Amino acid sequence: MSHCFRIVAVPDAQTLPRIAGIFAQRSLIPSMMWVQLRGGLIHIETALDDLDAQTAVIIAAKLRESVLVASAVCEPADEATCMRRRAAAA
Repeated sequence: MSHCFRIVAVPDAQTLPRIAGIFAQRSLIPSMMWVQLRGGLIHIETALDDLDAQTAVIIAAKLRESVLVASAVCEPADEATCMRRRAAAA
């Protein structure tokens, strides 16, 4: 199952590497990653394919524990759903 992660974080040079590192620790490669600096925060949307629900919950919790992350939400989705949601928000 695919999952879409929506992350809001502090604009810092280490934000993206730290977030990518959380996925890399589990040898996961996002199928899509979108990043935008908006309203003084970094908004990130990431889609991961073939990810079970339990692992998705663990990754979302790890993301929320990061000192640079203000919020992280994960929901079952596909890449097209993530992209449609992003387009609607723009």
